Amino acid sequence: MSQTLIDNLLLICSGCLGGYISGLLGVGGGIIFVPILDYFLIKNGINTHDLVPSILANSFFAIFVSGIKGSIPAFKSNLIQIRALLFVSAAAIVGGLITTVLINIGTWYSPSIFKLIFCGLLLFTLIKTMLHIESTGGVLSDKVGLGIGLITGVIAGLSGLGGGIIMVPLFMMFGHMTIKQASTLSLAIIPILVFPNLVYYALTQPQHSINGSTGYLVWPIVIPIIIGVLLTVKAGVNTSNKVSTKTIKAIFAGFIILTILRIITSV
Repeated sequence: MSQTLIDNLLLICSGCLGGYISGLLGVGGGIIFVPILDYFLIKNGINTHDLVPSILANSFFAIFVSGIKGSIPAFKSNLIQIRALLFVSAAAIVGGLITTVLINIGTWYSPSIFKLIFCGLLLFTLIKTMLHIESTGGVLSDKVGLGIGLITGVIAGLSGLGGGIIMVPLFMMFGHMTIKQASTLSLAIIPILVFPNLVYYALTQPQHSINGSTGYLVWPIVIPIIIGVLLTVKAGVNTSNKVSTKTIKAIFAGFIILTILRIITSV
């Protein structure tokens, strides 16, 4: 078996795992995509200066596709609160853009310190998620949606993480949603959140581009991941609809713990 074939199979498998988790929990799947992208981008000659934006660009593309594909059944079944989607998305985009600008024009930001603070926030989120008593479901108010969107945007801008892993617990705690409602709404919002950054990275020319690239998007690497995502994201959504709320909570808690461990090891 050739090395190229082995590499493509590994990329497809990572896409399958990320897509399934995305559909199951309503998160982006970046925690799966980022490490595999880091390895294969370096292997394919991406230099140090271009590495981080290349990882983000290709991860955003995979997240965008998983969110779109996974949300289609919910839109068809009218399970998405459209007004809430628009309010949260708009606020998150504004919060993320303002945070990015402030980071770029100042010297106040310390990634290591913030990641430790973010770990504390995730621990709090973990506890609240496990102790949360399921409601019968609710409609997210405009004010709460704007607040959750701003928090999500700011945290995502500061840490490079966030998205679904922040929105789902906040929707449950302050929007009185069930975890399945929260996951469904989160999955629909994520593509909107990543789209501006995705366009930016696609239109920006890296210092040293490699064959088969559009801006920072490296097609020979990201296409196999997308194939895997498309194969499994719907299965993740179907699993979420079938299993109990308690099971979803337990899996989501495990995902939060995995995220905390990744943050700690990357500080």
